[in-house]
Amino acid sequence: MAVIAATALTASAQPGSIGVRLGATGVDATYRHNTFEDQFIEGNLGLDFGYNVNGRIGFKAAAVYNFVWARPAWTSKGSWALYAGPGLCIGGVNDQAVHKIGKERIGYVDGGFMFAAAAQVGVAYRFTFPLMISLDIRPYFGFHINDGSYRSTVTGETVRYGSKAGFYDNGMTGFIPSISVSYCF
Repeated sequence: MAVIAATALTASAQPGSIGVRLGATGVDATYRHNTFEDQFIEGNLGLDFGYNVNGRIGFKAAAVYNFVWARPAWTSKGSWALYAGPGLCIGGVNDQAVHKIGKERIGYVDGGFMFAAAAQVGVAYRFTFPLMISLDIRPYFGFHINDGSYRSTVTGETVRYGSKAGFYDNGMTGFIPSISVSYCF
């Protein structure tokens, strides 16, 4: 039964696109696969520049299942699509970390593991030739577990303090629009 369902899904699937997504925190390779007429899965794998003050570039992988909810006829050539959907993201990123030592709160940038839910809303324009441009916002709501150490800017030594978990605040930069350029096949 599962083989029949997978075959039916594959047979109904439409071609997709491959391209590049540029955002406020980094650059991603992106792949879209149309699962049904008005639904597609978008996968991203990229570099996260985020809070890159410590010289370490992060990485992240995201998957979003989008639903096309409108196809406005804004132009006589090409086609428009308005879409939105939920997703998940994981990565090794730099994020702000705030720790309390005694009565003092110390904040600095630290690397670590991130896991988050994503919410994407966007608009795409597909030209009459195989090129698509899209503009979207995709904030991430999740947590960041830092690696428990940082390099002191004063002494240059590595200071260890123990891992801490907190809100992944760099995910809020996803409210800044990102642009994608993709080749459609």
